[in-house]
Amino acid sequence: MKTWQRSLVMACAILALFGGVAYAQTPGSHSAEFPYTGNRTAVWIVAQLHTLFGAFVLGAPIFIIISEWLGYRKQDLRYERMAREVTKVTVILFNMTAVTGGLFIFVLLATYPQFTTWFINQFYLVFTVIYPALFISGTIVLYMYFYTWDAWKGEKKGRHIALGVLLNLICMITMFVINGPTSFMNTPVKAEGIPVQDLLAAASLWDKIANQSWIPLNLHRIDGNVAFGGFVTGLIAAYMYMGAKTQEERAYYDWMGFVGSLIAVGATLFQPFTGLLLAYEMCDYDFSFCPYMMADQLSMFFEMQGAMIGLLFLAMNYYGWLSLKRIEGAEKVRMTILAPIVMVALPFVMVAVMNIYCIPDPMSLAFLVPLILSPFLFGRFIPMTVSARTVIKIGFLVIIVSDAIWLTPRGFVATGANMAAGLELPSDWDILASMPAKVSAMFSLVFATVVNYFVYNRAIKQGTILWGKIDFTSQFVLIFLAFISIWTMGLMDAVRSLAKKYYHTYGLMPDFTVESFTPTLSYSAWWITAITGVFFTVVSLAVFVALRSSSSKVREPESSPVPVRAK
Repeated sequence: MKTWQRSLVMACAILALFGGVAYAQTPGSHSAEFPYTGNRTAVWIVAQLHTLFGAFVLGAPIFIIISEWLGYRKQDLRYERMAREVTKVTVILFNMTAVTGGLFIFVLLATYPQFTTWFINQFYLVFTVIYPALFISGTIVLYMYFYTWDAWKGEKKGRHIALGVLLNLICMITMFVINGPTSFMNTPVKAEGIPVQDLLAAASLWDKIANQSWIPLNLHRIDGNVAFGGFVTGLIAAYMYMGAKTQEERAYYDWMGFVGSLIAVGATLFQPFTGLLLAYEMCDYDFSFCPYMMADQLSMFFEMQGAMIGLLFLAMNYYGWLSLKRIEGAEKVRMTILAPIVMVALPFVMVAVMNIYCIPDPMSLAFLVPLILSPFLFGRFIPMTVSARTVIKIGFLVIIVSDAIWLTPRGFVATGANMAAGLELPSDWDILASMPAKVSAMFSLVFATVVNYFVYNRAIKQGTILWGKIDFTSQFVLIFLAFISIWTMGLMDAVRSLAKKYYHTYGLMPDFTVESFTPTLSYSAWWITAITGVFFTVVSLAVFVALRSSSSKVREPESSPVPVRAK
């Protein structure tokens, strides 16, 4: 796409935003009936596509600037090449973010004009000044960053990195700003003894933005976007690896997939905790959120969430296993026997401790922290060891057991209201459905993954990685990881929206339309899969357009195995 074409796309997106705001002020607007899907599903499809493209565009610059800085610091051209290739794809997907954003405004205005008018009036300054200014600034800086790559080399490289830092700062502020209206829909301002409408009339713009779930949502989306950018980078690398014609290309894209997945895994480890914080703040705002999500209308959505997160962690560890197999000397790597012992014991010890002392009670930490750190602090004093592959195999089993605990319900019904005596979990096993058991399962998933990657890190320090020699199955694992990440994001965005029950904005703007009901998991899953498929298709086309034409022009000398410790 040429520069004038990109500029036209951006201009149309800005026109859509301002035109939408103007249309929202028109009195007597009537809603349209969207064909085939209905109004709510139409809004959901466009909004979710915009969220997916936006998540990558906001998360990728963090990944890119870290890669460019590492390439400059280590004088490793692979990081430089990876940063530039991901930037090429980001530029194309930035256009898609603008297009879907403009389409989202039009669809929302056509289907829910009264709510849109009310909502834009609540955040008029955000939608007419702040967000457009940030969007235009981000567009300018992104294209400056992309087109000055060759001009700002050598001694001027610091300028280019500084420009990338500025791009990340703008993207981060943009996300913080738009998360204000998003979180407001779930947790609008409220105070004891004051009518909501009176409080809303007296609230400032900052009061509305800095609502109770704003900071947790920001934290959850920061690590989520970084993980998302890493998984999509792995997807890009997998596509290019499978189409590589030479050993040099396969070596480079093997390395690129490894780095992308490593950053994605690191960010994913924080996701359960920031997600738990977001759920905690929503339940603290209104406790009815908790049973509605966990035990009532959305309980099956959370069962599916547990299944998808379990698959995500299994796939991450399986990729680590396949990566370990292409390291010469990995069979000699050993680890203290404390590591598998603690992995197996952790879920059960945590349940026992948390039934007495809840985290973050100091007494619970006094029991659990020494247990978790013992393999790393005291392992060197224990003479008994096990092989790296044995540790990873045990980690697989722990992840399966932990996810089974996560998925275990209190009763085998869709909602707690339909609970019957014969459908409840037997009393001897009901501890598996308790919150301590769920939290212990979450910690065990993370701990097993940390241990497995600790073992992997030891292997790459002691052995030699044969880049380009990884099992071909690993590329399908990278694609699967990206798919699971995208699908889970769609699922949890649906949960966050549906948690508002029969409101557009919880407690303030009711939804009296015929579509104001909780859809089934089956219906939602089909649409989430379709949205994921559309996103996959667009990203695949972007990779083909941005990289395939130039893949033969750029080569990095990687024809021989490189000991990682030498780097």
